[in-house]
Amino acid sequence: MMAVTGLVALVLGGLALPQPASAATTLIYATFKGDGAADQELWIYQSTNGGTTYNVLYDTNFRGPTGVLRDPSIIKRGSTYFIAYTWQSWTTNSTYFAVARSTDLLNWTNIATVPSGISSTRFTWAPEFYIEGSTVNIITNVAQTTCSNCFRPYVYTAQNSDLTSWSGPQQMWGLGFNHIDAYVVKSGSTWHSFVKNETTKYIEHWTSTDRLTGGWINRGNLWASGYEGPSLVRLDDGRWRIYIDKYTNGGIWTATSSDLNTWTGLSAVGCSGCRHGTAIPR
Repeated sequence: MMAVTGLVALVLGGLALPQPASAATTLIYATFKGDGAADQELWIYQSTNGGTTYNVLYDTNFRGPTGVLRDPSIIKRGSTYFIAYTWQSWTTNSTYFAVARSTDLLNWTNIATVPSGISSTRFTWAPEFYIEGSTVNIITNVAQTTCSNCFRPYVYTAQNSDLTSWSGPQQMWGLGFNHIDAYVVKSGSTWHSFVKNETTKYIEHWTSTDRLTGGWINRGNLWASGYEGPSLVRLDDGRWRIYIDKYTNGGIWTATSSDLNTWTGLSAVGCSGCRHGTAIPR
């Protein structure tokens, strides 16, 4: 009997038996809730199921120095969290974006107000972090008073590790005219930007193999029109999850991809009240 048992163990040991699924990384989602005065503040949500449903972790009541906070983008550096955010309502002229930090996700301190650096700025919207190696960038969308429908994305680069000092703007040349909410990730040697065409209201996919600030090629529209605020997070299994804000009637929607080029259909995210924001592993 012992020999048989040993033989079975040997045979089984040589097989690639299914392993228990690893627990999904806990994700946090930083967002605001809407256009009302009480909704333009920082909310932190948490997901323990891979980012398809979220529950409120903190209503931080953080509104920044102007009393308005929209479109927060969040990163973690060591034990410190940082957000970049729009600090005026979408109807108010804004020539700056802002950066804040926290060690506990609840208590936040503003550490930088960054001027657009673009002449005749009308709006400075939706700053999004993009990190490559040790370099921290923020991609912000700027419109000018001297033209209509002329949003363009610009790159600002941190000048110190505290993220309190930032370079002037570098335009992302080739990334279309009148585009907002540009969110960039890099896979291999290719940069991928997911961005809203403010004229057609489609989320578009652009790529560059040249550099972050140029060489962009339009790869086409994704899903239907009427979405904005794309952001991406990498899942435990290597897939990418994208979130987009269905601003036409509310709610965050998601899709997944293994290569950033081919995406599943959209499904609604359980995240009550959530709007344009970003998710990261906690």
